Amino acid sequence: MSIMAMEVEGLGKDVASGDGVLTILHDISFAVGAGEAVAIVGASGSGKSTLLGLMAGLDTPSRGRVRIEGEDLSALDEDGRAALRGRSLGFVFQSFQLLPALTALENAMLPLELLGRADAPRQARRLLERVGLGQRLEHYPKHLSGGEQQRVALARAFASGPRLLLADEPTGNLDAATGAAIIDLMFEMNAEQGTTLILVTHDEALARRCGRTLRLVAGRLE
Repeated sequence: MSIMAMEVEGLGKDVASGDGVLTILHDISFAVGAGEAVAIVGASGSGKSTLLGLMAGLDTPSRGRVRIEGEDLSALDEDGRAALRGRSLGFVFQSFQLLPALTALENAMLPLELLGRADAPRQARRLLERVGLGQRLEHYPKHLSGGEQQRVALARAFASGPRLLLADEPTGNLDAATGAAIIDLMFEMNAEQGTTLILVTHDEALARRCGRTLRLVAGRLE
C-alpha cells in the first residue's frame, strides 16, 4: 500500500475566547494521495487557514493527528517538525512572507541554504528565471510588484523540490490576470515535479482546476 502524502485524522482546534472556549475546527478527516491537487474552500472565518497551519505543523491541534508521508507530526518536537518541513514541504503564504533585507535571489535560496545545498544559487536562479524574474534577481521585495513578490515566493516554495506544496490564498492579493498567471505556473511546476498540491482558496476558478475540492463550513467538512 502506498503512503499517502497527507493524512488528517479527527482534527480539532479550540482556542480560549473570553470566558469560554471557541472550537474553530471540528473532527476533520481526509487523505491526499501523492501528486494530487486538492482545493480547500470555504467562507472567510470557516477555519481554512487554521487547518493549513495545523497541516504544516506550524500550530498544534487540540485533538486528532496529521501525518505527512506517514510521519505523525504530533510525535515530533519543534525541531523535528521543522526538519520535516525542510525536507518535504513548500509553503506559499497569502502575504508572500519575503524577507525585506534579502534580494529576490537570496529569498529564493533560503530553503536550499537551510538544507546546506551547495547548488543553492544556481537552483534559485534557475527557478526565478522559470517564473520570469531572471532580470530581477538583485531586486529587493520593496522594488517588486505584488505579482513579482508572489512569483519569488513560488520559486522559494519549489526551490527544495518539495513533495508537498501548501498554499494559503496564493492569488488573494493579486489582480485577476496576475493571479491566473500564478495559478498556471503552480500547476505547471506541479506537473513537472509531481508535487502534491493543497491549496486554500476562496477562488472557485482555482478550485475547479484541482482534482478534488474539500469544503469547510463553520469548521466542519461538508
